[in-house]
Amino acid sequence: MIIYIFKRIVTFLFIICVLAQISFCLVYFTPYSMSNFHNLSFIDAYSSFFKQLLQGEFRLLTGETVLFFQTLLATFELCILALFVALLIGLPLGIFLGLSNINWLNNMIRLGSLLLYSCPIVMLVIVVMYCLSPTWTISMNFDISPSVTGTSLLEILASTKASKWQELFEQFHYLILPIILLAIQPSIMTIQLIGQNVKNTSRQNFIKMAIIRERSPFKILRRHLLPNSIPATIPQLTYNTTTLLFSTMVIEILFNRAGLGQWVMIAYHHHNYFIISIAILACGTVISLLTLLGEISAIAIYPLRHKEYYV
Repeated sequence: MIIYIFKRIVTFLFIICVLAQISFCLVYFTPYSMSNFHNLSFIDAYSSFFKQLLQGEFRLLTGETVLFFQTLLATFELCILALFVALLIGLPLGIFLGLSNINWLNNMIRLGSLLLYSCPIVMLVIVVMYCLSPTWTISMNFDISPSVTGTSLLEILASTKASKWQELFEQFHYLILPIILLAIQPSIMTIQLIGQNVKNTSRQNFIKMAIIRERSPFKILRRHLLPNSIPATIPQLTYNTTTLLFSTMVIEILFNRAGLGQWVMIAYHHHNYFIISIAILACGTVISLLTLLGEISAIAIYPLRHKEYYV
């Protein structure tokens, strides 16, 4: 298992290195770029680019500083929280859907999931904002700066302020509605995938033997059914990280929250191709990191699952 995780981490680092090379080429060779790399030779620009990348910030010709890690962390946190909520909702409903024999209830769950999944995220957000705007003004106050509503939770926890718990509560207040809306599509995917995997696993012969040997249905569920169905589902959920990242960027734009969405939108408005080039690296990093965490989580839950890749 350790060797498998190590290989995945090495693959992740290799992908990030390739994306960094592509991003540097786009930054250096893009005409009318606002970066200060054009005044340097190729070697000096290459060294300066990766030095600023490791520092987590880039300096433009205008003197503005682009915070790479802070922007990346805000978007990554929103994705992780949405996936966590999706698992909390999708796991129980998926298990129930896979084991239930109540046809009309199963059909109602599938129909509701299909209707929500087919609804565009932009239209859903606009409808919810229209319905809740008279009563939930704090979460949708566009007079507040995105840097206030988009502060990273880890930065608040790491700070030494006496009022950090109050700030943390305020950030969660801003995040409740975006997380719920962002978790809808991952929750539906979780329900469908887990329900199908649980149903297929429950029909296997070793589950039938476990039913004969075990007296408690809970032990059958905990020892045999879930360990053989859920780990295979987690990597499948990470295949849709591109859609999740796009939805996160849309949510950040619509809710005036700092992150990759606001970053790219402002850069496109000002024709700042330097930031757009860096955003490619940021998006690739988020997608690769979510995929890596999904694979490691699946192996941590059920270590023997990685052997199927070598059969």
